[in-house]
Amino acid sequence: MNFKRLFSLALLVLFTCTIKAKPDSTKIKKGRVLVVSSSLAAALGGSYLYVENAWWADKQTNFSFDDGADLTYALNVDKAGHFMGGLFAANLFSGSMSWAGMNEKQSLWYGAAFGSGLQLAIEMKDAYAPYWGFSKWDLALGSAGAFWPVAQYYNDDLKAINFKMSYYKRSNIYWDLDKQRGKETNKYAWQDDYPNQTYWLTFDVNHFVETCCWPDWLNVAVGFGIDDTQYLNSSNTKTGGNNEWYIALDYDIPKLLKKWNSPVGKKVKHWLNYFHFPAPAIRISPKLEIYPLFL
Repeated sequence: MNFKRLFSLALLVLFTCTIKAKPDSTKIKKGRVLVVSSSLAAALGGSYLYVENAWWADKQTNFSFDDGADLTYALNVDKAGHFMGGLFAANLFSGSMSWAGMNEKQSLWYGAAFGSGLQLAIEMKDAYAPYWGFSKWDLALGSAGAFWPVAQYYNDDLKAINFKMSYYKRSNIYWDLDKQRGKETNKYAWQDDYPNQTYWLTFDVNHFVETCCWPDWLNVAVGFGIDDTQYLNSSNTKTGGNNEWYIALDYDIPKLLKKWNSPVGKKVKHWLNYFHFPAPAIRISPKLEIYPLFL
């Protein structure tokens, strides 16, 4: 079995564990803990080898902190990405531990610790990379994402607010700029392709406002991204661009597919609800534009 297949299998096992989790379980099952641990080790190892080549391929330098460029790189859209990364990691781990027998409260706290610890490990590697440095903001946002499910557990109002992401390839600027720098980037390397990513903060309208006829599965979302007007400066690094802001409709997947109420169905809907699906939207900045269906 080659490396890519092993990595994919490990992620599949972890995702399957989250789907089969029973949050009311209170007895730790050692065999399942072993499955989670081994799959997690394989997934983390695979992730490390991938980003080692994608992010940290250049010669290592002495430990350093980010010099401030961190707050202008991708105009902070990458910070939203770190938040979602922490959120995904925490959910994957807490769901797996729930399947292994841990109760909901404990699994959420363990997931938060895992997600923030993973972000810390990434920043420690960035600290030795020649073009990066340890970023306290990346660590803070990644950890905030990891602890978001914990906050929702304790606060009902926060359960009506969710973070989502969407990706649609509208521009090749990410690959074009890398090519200008003499760097060949995999055509599927979407994780740093910020001009084609949009991050969303969604609100359950009926939770905050009394309405007579607003569908319970239809939410309102605020979107955040960056356009494709970046360029290379004299230091051969990406700069420029404009932040994009959107207001859009959004679907609450668990409520939209409420009839799919089996344990597996609930978990699948939970994961699907982290993605913003095509819906009507208005871009309010930098230039007003109406989208009958924003992809």
